[in-house]
Amino acid sequence: MKQLHITILVCSISMLLSALPTFAQEVDFTLDQCIEYAFANSLTRQSMLLDEASGEEALHGAKMALAPSVSASVGETMSHTGDNDNVDFTGNIGINAGITLYQGGSLRNTIRQSQSQLEQLKLQTRQYDQNLVIQIIEQYVTILGQQELISYQKQLVATSAIQLEEGKKKYDVGSILNSDYLLLEAQHASNQSDLTDSEASLTNSLLSLKSLLSMEPTVQLSVIAPDSAVIESMRFLPDQDTAIVRALESMPDLHLTETSVEIARQSLKIAQSSYIPTLSASASIGTSHNNFSSFSGQLYDRLSQSVGISLSIPIYDRSQTRTRVRQAKIAVEQAELQHKQTELDLRQTIVETYSNVVTSISRYDAAIKTSQAWQNTFEAYSTQFRLGSITAVDLLQQQNNYISAINNYVQSKYEFLLRREILNIYMGE
Repeated sequence: MKQLHITILVCSISMLLSALPTFAQEVDFTLDQCIEYAFANSLTRQSMLLDEASGEEALHGAKMALAPSVSASVGETMSHTGDNDNVDFTGNIGINAGITLYQGGSLRNTIRQSQSQLEQLKLQTRQYDQNLVIQIIEQYVTILGQQELISYQKQLVATSAIQLEEGKKKYDVGSILNSDYLLLEAQHASNQSDLTDSEASLTNSLLSLKSLLSMEPTVQLSVIAPDSAVIESMRFLPDQDTAIVRALESMPDLHLTETSVEIARQSLKIAQSSYIPTLSASASIGTSHNNFSSFSGQLYDRLSQSVGISLSIPIYDRSQTRTRVRQAKIAVEQAELQHKQTELDLRQTIVETYSNVVTSISRYDAAIKTSQAWQNTFEAYSTQFRLGSITAVDLLQQQNNYISAINNYVQSKYEFLLRREILNIYMGE
């Protein structure tokens, strides 16, 4: 399993997209290819990446607030008074600059807050990615289980067809009762019905997977099962404490609450900065003219420059700053409590997931032995039925036991695979 936060290379995307030019073509995807395709085509994910880009711009804007502001002005006025035929022209040109030298750290705290907000947007994308991957894995594993079950059901249909043919021959010569033949016929029909139902479920599951991948529903998609050696390697688990540590380091949920705490603390500092005087500096240069006689001389003679420093001291703002500070302190406490609760919930989730994996391994091992035992029993009874030493009732009873064991085996196998994959996702693997 790849790292959750996958960097999708352009060549990889092109390869995946090129696989879908015609709807009649069948596309075979591994699990990793499903995830890559979903990341490349999810409209929700693309929107979240745009939110990140917007956050980058907000951070840039916060940093630029430290720079001086510069503006220029040009004005020209035409005036006429009374019966005088003369028209007067007056004009001015100026450049003004200003900078905030100190504002109680408000600007720098705003920058830090913007950085935290950008990090939060990135973590939200990671959280979406993680949830999307888990949904894809759930659907993918469901499809694998359905495909394997269908392969067994096809074998059973073929076997029951042979049994029905043999039963017909036995019935024709009078070696079995009509009721036995009807039971064989009913079992064959039941096996065919089970196969049809499973194939319909597989079609619906593939449609759900294509929806998660943002893929056209008419594309013929099939999934590739992992190698048996890969499944066997998943039996090896780290100890529970290691799994918890890895998950807490990897899962974006906890980091999201950490950034929420940091944002709340920066908001508190920004609110507290309103208690502190603001020191600003300004500078300007300008000139003017009256009519256009000796125009250049007027501009030179009236040239003026100025530099100034101002200090704005807050005295009383009707307790507005005090109220904002108190509210900000409450927000910090709430964010810290949420962080603690999230960590506690995640620990509980990881412990439960780990325990489920251990249990599913045990069930899978037991299901392997049980299915093998019932398969051997069913094959032995099939031989006895062909030899005429048992009735159809005896044969079908063992066949139903075998079917039940196969269903339990497939369910246990892919339940283990699903839970193990989810644990891997939580641990960032």
